[in-house]
Amino acid sequence: MTGFGRARAAQGGHAVQVDLRSLNHRFLEVRVRGLAELPAIAQRCEDRLRAAFARGALDLHVRWENGARPKRLGLDAARQYLSDLSRLQEELGLADRPSLTHLLSLGVFVEEAPDEEELWPAFAQALDGAIEAVTTAREREGADLRDVLAREGALLRAAIVDAERLAPQALDEARQRIAARVAELGVEVDPARVATELVLWAERSDIQEELDRLKSHLARFEELLDAEGPVGREIEFLAQEMGREAGTLSAKARSVDLAQAAGQIRLAVERIREQARNVE
Repeated sequence: MTGFGRARAAQGGHAVQVDLRSLNHRFLEVRVRGLAELPAIAQRCEDRLRAAFARGALDLHVRWENGARPKRLGLDAARQYLSDLSRLQEELGLADRPSLTHLLSLGVFVEEAPDEEELWPAFAQALDGAIEAVTTAREREGADLRDVLAREGALLRAAIVDAERLAPQALDEARQRIAARVAELGVEVDPARVATELVLWAERSDIQEELDRLKSHLARFEELLDAEGPVGREIEFLAQEMGREAGTLSAKARSVDLAQAAGQIRLAVERIREQARNVE
């Protein structure tokens, strides 16, 4: 499901802005950008997103400012700079010897690393604001998707009813075709043999088992439309199973009308499967 959220927060001189984008994805995929120097906070942001969402490709981009950080002397770096400068002065025969001025120009005073525990409240506040905005957008989209899926479910149920109504007629049509063919050929046929062939034909063409499973899957699908929590993966699984049954039903359909009803079932199931990929 899709959504976008932007939020800002400032606490203790720390300013944070986060942009959170959510795109459709079969699973949960989280990317956090802009926190390379704050790995612990990056992990906490990812954990918070994984706790808030069950599905989707989430892309979090963070911009932050830490205000004026205190500086400290990088003594080890200063020693290395002085050693390198002295060696360079000797090799090139320079008159000037390395001095404190040279070291200061190289930046031997460095900003202290930020305290991530001190920074986290501002990050958490901004992140929660973005999560709330994305969740609201996804819920709005989810309500629309629910209506779409309910409509497809109703079309599927109507197609199943048609198939159940047409299935017995297929046997009568087969009997009529055999009788017409026999009359056309002008031969006598053993009625018992014809009856046996019709029974075998009926067994191979029986679609009741597929229809029963379709109705069972459809009933569960309709329950999930009003269920709380993430349901997208189960709906997608049900659509996959209904697709299998619809395929078998189409292969067994031996009349034009029944084949058309089977085709409508397959189309409705495919539309459900496509939309299920967008549901959390």
